[in-house]
Amino acid sequence: MLTEALRRMIAHKGDRYAFEPYKTGDIDFSSLPEEIGLYIHIPFCRRLCPFCPYNKTLYNSNLAARYYRALLKELELYRPFLGGKHINSIYLGGGTPTLMMGEIALFLEKLRNEAGFQGDVGIEVHPREATPENLAAARNAGINLVSVGVQSFHGPSLSFLERGYGPEESHQGVINALKAGFETVDVDLMYNIPGQSQEDMEKDLETCLSYGVEQVSIYPLIIFPLTPLHNKIKSTGVNRFSELAEYKIQRKLERVAERYGYQRTSIWTFGKKGVKRYTSVTRETFLGLGASATSLYNRYFYLNTFDVEAYIKALDSGTMPISLVNYMNEREKQVFWLFWRCYDTEIPRRRFSHLFRASLDRNFPLLTAGLKLLGLAKDQGEVLKLTPRGTFCFHFIEKQYSLRYLNNLWDVSMQNSWPKRLEL
Repeated sequence: MLTEALRRMIAHKGDRYAFEPYKTGDIDFSSLPEEIGLYIHIPFCRRLCPFCPYNKTLYNSNLAARYYRALLKELELYRPFLGGKHINSIYLGGGTPTLMMGEIALFLEKLRNEAGFQGDVGIEVHPREATPENLAAARNAGINLVSVGVQSFHGPSLSFLERGYGPEESHQGVINALKAGFETVDVDLMYNIPGQSQEDMEKDLETCLSYGVEQVSIYPLIIFPLTPLHNKIKSTGVNRFSELAEYKIQRKLERVAERYGYQRTSIWTFGKKGVKRYTSVTRETFLGLGASATSLYNRYFYLNTFDVEAYIKALDSGTMPISLVNYMNEREKQVFWLFWRCYDTEIPRRRFSHLFRASLDRNFPLLTAGLKLLGLAKDQGEVLKLTPRGTFCFHFIEKQYSLRYLNNLWDVSMQNSWPKRLEL
């Protein structure tokens, strides 16, 4: 009900968002913007975690080699439209990208030599893969930002998540990343894991910050219905903290971060002042390569097939592996942009005007006035800045978006290589 009400009130949209099956000619690839980020999805893992909703499959070296060749072919299909464009960043997600570290190094070298790429490169790293050898290979490949998916330093929490490692490997993964010399080391932590106390959550954050990492991403465990963990929790009936308790926990975690000299950089991240931020989701435009990768630019939001074999087969035949496309009107583009600016906790008026040739306050008077009236944001002139209460409200909205939209989109895409029309 909440997501539907917001869709009607802010997007002025009575019908649902539609994703249409892709047909050749549906997308104007020449409309790629002058500046764009690149996301590359590596779907391979050594083991599949029951809580993870992302597209992944067990690692197989032969399949990985075929997948890499398909990535090169996808890049070649985009090459005519990337000439003269500035790729401003590259993020490598998964899965476990370091399982293809050699191929990634070659891919990045190709982009530097042939596309003149010179920006930041970020990579997600599993703690067990955060070895000195893997991290040195990443640095040698020109990767300067790393996110270590620790999730917790608390043994029982790691066991519940079935991570396959203990607190010692969590600690060692962070230590190795810091020693490797990255510009930014981000550590991923989860809270509100069944069995975790509030003291456990605070201790996890304090432990992480005591290492002096540049950034920490700390967010609640979201139980996606498409994951095995959803059924496990449903069948066992384990309890978690309520939404109200989560708000109090979030405020405590914020105070812990501030005590260590970190400032909030999004609803779920805290960083040191002046350091480069690790963020793969808040870029205004991006092009996605790989199975399940998404792209956002102009009026298009689209995703590739999730099926690794179908992805490879499509590229072997010389066709784009795109499965579903959402065509946005001007207001929907603005709403999508606003959603991620709220995630950043700041809505810059001047940037909105520059992008959309419109006034934020005139186009969204109810939103801007409502945020201020309800104490969810403070007007700082150029910027609307979310308050702690506003941050938590958006934290709640982000969770509902994940459960109502992303879960359904990903679930359908995992069940069908080439889904039919989907409404969300």
